[in-house]
Amino acid sequence: MESNIKLGCVVYTETEDEIYAEWVFRKDAELERGTGRGIRLTELNQTQRFEGEFEITYTDTNGSTSPKLHLTISFESGTYHLTWKENGNTTDFGIGMVKDNMLLVSYTKAG
Repeated sequence: MESNIKLGCVVYTETEDEIYAEWVFRKDAELERGTGRGIRLTELNQTQRFEGEFEITYTDTNGSTSPKLHLTISFESGTYHLTWKENGNTTDFGIGMVKDNMLLVSYTKAG
């Protein structure tokens, strides 16, 4: 596998007010993993429960936390589209699908 690939996978579960993440990310030859927790900023969509906007923070297995990120999850053409932003700048983007009440997402760094 190429050493400069930046690719991640995250599995989300949700409640009416929050979203939870378990993630893994490959950056160069290093693997990082951890969890995340976010607060729902928009009203719950009963049909597409993962769709919405969230303020989320991620923590790696060493206990280091990310800055608060603005996560937007939209649903179109049968696919979820995700965008993460910090201070209005896109940091990551991804696509996903729901299986067994979990949102399964593949993502990469923007730019």
